[in-house]
Amino acid sequence: MPDTVSKTDNFLKAIEKYAEEQRSKIQSEAEDFKERELNKAEEEGLREAYVLIQKKMTNIKTQIAAELSRAETASRRKTFARRQQIEAEVFEKAAAKLAEYTKTEPYAKGLEKSAKSMAKLLNADDVVLKVRKQDLVHKNKIFLAFGRKCEVVASDEIRIGGLIGVSHQLGLLADETLDSKLEAQHEWFCENAGLKVTE
Repeated sequence: MPDTVSKTDNFLKAIEKYAEEQRSKIQSEAEDFKERELNKAEEEGLREAYVLIQKKMTNIKTQIAAELSRAETASRRKTFARRQQIEAEVFEKAAAKLAEYTKTEPYAKGLEKSAKSMAKLLNADDVVLKVRKQDLVHKNKIFLAFGRKCEVVASDEIRIGGLIGVSHQLGLLADETLDSKLEAQHEWFCENAGLKVTE
């Protein structure tokens, strides 16, 4: 019988040993699985964190770009407004100087000279020469300088001074006003005054 007990004992030991090996194997596999899952979760967490960080960075960059753009636009608008203000001031002063000039003898001579040059261009019987109301005092000189039939009339079109000649028969208009000459200087002023608004 001792032989049977010994065999049973050996058999039980073998089963225990096998059970222990299986338990160790399962425990080892469980540890491996747990480690793989943790690594996978960690990698996924890192990926999600990276994506979140990228989104946040993109949002921040977009906000910064928008703020810079707004600031730049506001700065340009302010610079442009100042440039327009300077231009308006310069041309107001120029208009005032020209208004003073219209009170001089050289201005009266200039009206006569303009009438003579218009006579060459407007060779018709229906010519109307327009002047400021204040310049009607020079009406006879303008008429004589034109040298032939014409009508000299006051016009609200002219603010500073000079002459506008019109012939409906010829379909022509000649503008030798100080107003138009001053207006023509706007483009030159913008190009040469160094007040450009650049990007």
